[in-house]
Amino acid sequence: MYKVMVIDDHPIVRKGLSGIIDSNENLEVIASASDGIEALAILEKLQDDLPDIILVDVLMPRMNGIEFIKTVKTVSKIIILSTEIDRYAVVNLLSLGISGYLLKDEAPNDIVKNIEKVLNSDDYVALSTEIIDEINKNKSKNQLNLSDRQIEVLGMVANGLTNKQIGKELFTTERTVKAHLTEIYTLLNVSNRAQAIAVAIKKNII
Repeated sequence: MYKVMVIDDHPIVRKGLSGIIDSNENLEVIASASDGIEALAILEKLQDDLPDIILVDVLMPRMNGIEFIKTVKTVSKIIILSTEIDRYAVVNLLSLGISGYLLKDEAPNDIVKNIEKVLNSDDYVALSTEIIDEINKNKSKNQLNLSDRQIEVLGMVANGLTNKQIGKELFTTERTVKAHLTEIYTLLNVSNRAQAIAVAIKKNII
């Protein structure tokens, strides 16, 4: 069973999310906090039993989600759960290596499915459909020397496809997809999928 932590300053949100998550047999909420400072203190106590994934709100008192992510030292994966469709915040947070940015008004089942996908695959970055739509509105021809195929692969990564799924879509091998991603990382000067998406959004490539 995967362990989950919820960080949000609204008690009703924490309680609601915890109930939704705990209803899944593969997930268990082991801790919650109302802001980043409280969360850091709790994680310190949980050193031998850290959560596998942390759900974090962006706007919180004392220490917000961005400050928390910059401060925390953990191997736990992190997904942002927010009410804000903020392009700059998405870019900033993805560049910090988060595993997803979801909106709170997502269907509860979709939130849980995204949590499970992130936990089960290092290839998966969870982005709400509305976030992807906002990204696509600003698409431009600024390609940073990326080929059409590389841009296509980047778009699929942003849409949450794994290497295996991209391979099936492009009728190629998973090994070829990994090679494309290695070239993309080099051209964008990044080291992982989340950072690649962040740069692509910032440069209006996808």
